[in-house]
Amino acid sequence: MATTTRSTDQLEERFPIAVPREEDSWRVIGEHVAAMIEAGLVIETGWMEDNAPVLVTPLPTGPHVVYSRSKVERVVKALGKLQQIKGRWARHPLRLFDWQVFYEIAPVFGLIDERTGFRIIRTAWFEKPRKNGKSTECSGLALYLAFADGEEGAEVYAAARDKAQAQIVFAPCKVMAERSAELRKKLGVRGITKGYLTNPTTTSILRPLAADMGGNLHGLNVHGGIVDEVHVHRTPDTIDAIETGTGSREQPLVVFITTADEGKTGSIYDTKRTYVENLCTGTIVDPSFYGVVFAATEEQLARDPFGIETLTTANPGIGYTVTEDYLRSKAREAANSPAQLNRYLRLHCGKRTKQTIAWLTMAKWDAAAGSVQPEDFRDRTAYLGFDLSATTDFTAAVWISPFEVEQRSTTVLAYLVWARFWIPEERVDELERLTGVPLRAWAKAGWVTLTEGNVVDYAKVRADMAAETERLGCTVAEVAYDPWNATETVQEMQNEGHNMIPTRQGYLTLNAPAKEIERAVMGSTPELPLFRHGGNPVLRWMADCAEVMQDPAGNIKPAKPDRRKSSKRIDGIAAAVNAMSRAMLRTVPKKKRRSGGSV
Repeated sequence: MATTTRSTDQLEERFPIAVPREEDSWRVIGEHVAAMIEAGLVIETGWMEDNAPVLVTPLPTGPHVVYSRSKVERVVKALGKLQQIKGRWARHPLRLFDWQVFYEIAPVFGLIDERTGFRIIRTAWFEKPRKNGKSTECSGLALYLAFADGEEGAEVYAAARDKAQAQIVFAPCKVMAERSAELRKKLGVRGITKGYLTNPTTTSILRPLAADMGGNLHGLNVHGGIVDEVHVHRTPDTIDAIETGTGSREQPLVVFITTADEGKTGSIYDTKRTYVENLCTGTIVDPSFYGVVFAATEEQLARDPFGIETLTTANPGIGYTVTEDYLRSKAREAANSPAQLNRYLRLHCGKRTKQTIAWLTMAKWDAAAGSVQPEDFRDRTAYLGFDLSATTDFTAAVWISPFEVEQRSTTVLAYLVWARFWIPEERVDELERLTGVPLRAWAKAGWVTLTEGNVVDYAKVRADMAAETERLGCTVAEVAYDPWNATETVQEMQNEGHNMIPTRQGYLTLNAPAKEIERAVMGSTPELPLFRHGGNPVLRWMADCAEVMQDPAGNIKPAKPDRRKSSKRIDGIAAAVNAMSRAMLRTVPKKKRRSGGSV
């Protein structure tokens, strides 16, 4: 695994290529992968001709972003000098597949800042079903980062749940090193041990790391971290130690390689996966974090979860690291045994097997945005819904005003939507870390109001709701609220003359308004938005977080995540459903509307 130099063994150009736009990066990466296939460095599988991952986060962009072929080839060639150790490919060179290089290696190792020459991506998330080369890739990347990345005194850790798993994670690295003549020479007899690998010349080291292995997890100086099977980590201690230990390195890299989890909220996996999803939807922007998720699409799973098309999309290694016969056998088992279904969907289709289901698509949500200004509410009747936090989190209020539009020669209801949010000022940094969204930036832009102290100031919330209603110039006919923890606020608002309507949070009450919001959002087009929310970024994030529970009769209601465990928040959506429970019941005044749904 010697570090290659820029010499005649490089494929074409010797200098990085400017890629100021994301489409430039993907084009250049595609051309480079094709060249490496032709040169025999990368195996062509054909998977990418008809398939793609279900999630890919945006690539870094900008005037200083360049793509380095030589840095990517360095990784590909170094791994190619290692031997695989398991299955049909045992003792064969570790040649990477086209989809691995295109979606994983090239973006992470090839996109650099031309001003520094360092990698831009510092955290990578690779999620794929079982038997798609995950463990082999873990070992190869760990060895590369430790002994071929050009880092003096590199500290690289293979993170494990516990001591027992640590050996499972580390053992393949040790075997690969023992079977590599180059690494045996470089590390020497004393550099390859049961518990670690080290280069005595550079003092670089690779070793497993787990909370129960003894020693201090803090004070690490991490150049590289490999985290296998994120969903099995019960506590964040080991991962936190790796992530916080990268601060003094110039281009550290932490790689998470995992299968899907069982849908547990608040887990380490859930937090990271949510971060990936937020990056994909544009809720947050972080060029240092890149993620790709290989899985079957929801459409495929709905149509035929056991079909070979579904399995092929989910398993890019089909025909190479995993056989079609094996996957078909697992599909048959699941089809004949309901008890095996969730396990099959998770391990072989890449589906998180959670009890709740995703609700609104962001494409349709964005189509419903329209343009909403305060003056649009003037002289209109509105219905206010609010959702109080448990004193230390988000409080949300949503105003909804119904109006009629013509859609395909039929009169349908549409809605103006206005949202406000409050959080305690002393909780902003903690909530920002927990949720992964830019709360301070949102507060500065006026999307979130900070209340003094470490709990929500409900008196401030009431005053702000009254002031906002006056600014909108509308008449609030009714205020719908969740009775839980709302006694004082409700009493004060009743004293102020508001018509307060308790809204129980069960299927019976919430099914109809939830389905009305669903109808309005899913029926929207950019030309005719039916749930006009104006693109409020906080409400958009919460809509993206929103999932619904479904009872046997098909009734739905928003699923509120456990605030103590989950990074997701749906307070604005809950408030909107409360408001809709009243708005949809009221007759819209018969007055002429401007064409196109304008009000």
